[in-house]
Amino acid sequence: MASPTNPDLYQPVRHWPSANQGFYTRFRRWLRAAGYSESALHLYGCAVRLALSQLNKPYWQIDEDDLSAVRTLITHRFESAATRHSYFKGLAKLAEYLRWTNGQPAPSKPVNWPRYLTGLPDCLAEQVRDYIGHRRRAWLPEEQTRLAGTTLGRLTRFMQWAAEHESIESAAGLTPELWFGYLDERLAAGISPKTLNGELSTVQGFLYFLKDTSAGSVQGLDQPICNRLLQMKRLKESQSIPRDAPLDHLRRLYEAIEADAGSDHAGIRRLGVMDRAWFLLMLHSGLRTGEVRRLRLADLDWCGRRARIEQSKGLKDRVVYLSETVITALEAYRPLRGPVEIDHLFVFRHKPLSPTYCRERLQTYGKRCGIIITPHQLRHSCATMLLNAGAPILTVQTLLGHKHIDTTLSYARLYDGTVAAD
Repeated sequence: MASPTNPDLYQPVRHWPSANQGFYTRFRRWLRAAGYSESALHLYGCAVRLALSQLNKPYWQIDEDDLSAVRTLITHRFESAATRHSYFKGLAKLAEYLRWTNGQPAPSKPVNWPRYLTGLPDCLAEQVRDYIGHRRRAWLPEEQTRLAGTTLGRLTRFMQWAAEHESIESAAGLTPELWFGYLDERLAAGISPKTLNGELSTVQGFLYFLKDTSAGSVQGLDQPICNRLLQMKRLKESQSIPRDAPLDHLRRLYEAIEADAGSDHAGIRRLGVMDRAWFLLMLHSGLRTGEVRRLRLADLDWCGRRARIEQSKGLKDRVVYLSETVITALEAYRPLRGPVEIDHLFVFRHKPLSPTYCRERLQTYGKRCGIIITPHQLRHSCATMLLNAGAPILTVQTLLGHKHIDTTLSYARLYDGTVAAD
């Protein structure tokens, strides 16, 4: 690679090998198809031109070490933090495009174990690792890192607090007395009973795992626990009211999305058309955010006007039906999906939607019309509208994929007009 002191950072594109020239053209076309703005194309294109100029090798031979060397060059040669940030993002897109071009899978994000296990005795830390390994078997591959972090947070927060306040050697040291002390401190800090009940449930699930492991071992006493902690009762929680969105709020939000879907700007129009499709899918068919993100083209039955939701919450499958409005919105979005390496239906910047995408987009639209609606409220609204339209509660339960009827009842409310008519 050229020295960072070389004043000629960029070679003219015409001096590159012909294969790299075609690669660069395809890279820009790939960005444009995903809805990137011209300014983003320029900045990312500059980063890629820099990399291809400095590395001076065929694009298929570029590896992560090469890109790291380019990052070092950028750090030394560009004083502006904003420029460095934009160039680093451009290199990240180059790495993604190289993986796609070469048929390589994206690297998985590792779990930050030290964050969760620091302060725990070695025996307990190893048991926590075993428990997460056990739970992973029931998680979808793309959800494993996120769910591992969520579960570890709920599980080890109490353990780390206990290790700071008392010397514990194993799970047997986790006692009700320690839990009560932890509970009092967390409640005083304003943590809700619902959050603490979730932590208690996770800790008890971990202890049951150790208990079952011990029962199946040869000695039967390899994993001692404090059985009294398994008898701890949950705190009382306030009865939650169904969180469906008012109909006039839904109409205003839909109008804001429609405005973007009809924009003259290609990037804004593409996002608006896609947002309209998943918004209506959640509102009319009751999908969860995770189900929207995991939905694939092969899951749609266009002729039967239905979608198969596979391995949803609790690894359950179900079929949902698509309204004519949803079908129309999906058909309008499909041509704008762009060239991607994955089969996911909804794609943003060549990747499946992130866990926060739908919430952030609804926040953006909500700010324009002065309302606040979360993605999960759309699912509540679906249940409420179905119930008030006369759908039997068991039908609503099946469509939403609830195991218990009480869960369905907590999702939907009867309009005052429906109650009065009844």
